[in-house]
Amino acid sequence: MRDNEIKNISRCSCKSARISRFLIPTILLLLSEKPSHGYELTEKYTEFGFTEAGSDPGAVYRTLKLLNSDGFIKSKWKTAEPGPAKKIYSVTDKGLDLLSSWVEEIKERKKTFEFFLKRYNKLQ
Repeated sequence: MRDNEIKNISRCSCKSARISRFLIPTILLLLSEKPSHGYELTEKYTEFGFTEAGSDPGAVYRTLKLLNSDGFIKSKWKTAEPGPAKKIYSVTDKGLDLLSSWVEEIKERKKTFEFFLKRYNKLQ
């Protein structure tokens, strides 16, 4: 084994372990609660403890574009208020179905993590 492989194995990379994959269900959840614009979604995403959006706000906008083009969300321009126009996103029925699928997947992962923690706690 090379030195860099040993270093990678010897440290926990849990904090960066695909948390960004939860950007899609989190955006869908936030839009289910209230239609929003991209900047507001970026701020609210970090409330979940995910920091990737804060360091890469473009990830939120890329995900919004993808979800919009696939029909999971829809958008409209809000121009009635003073200041620049804002694109407001809302979830569609198709998006709610996708969110439900994500919830089921998250429940399964939760069971797996709970099983892992239970086994680990037995070592204590």
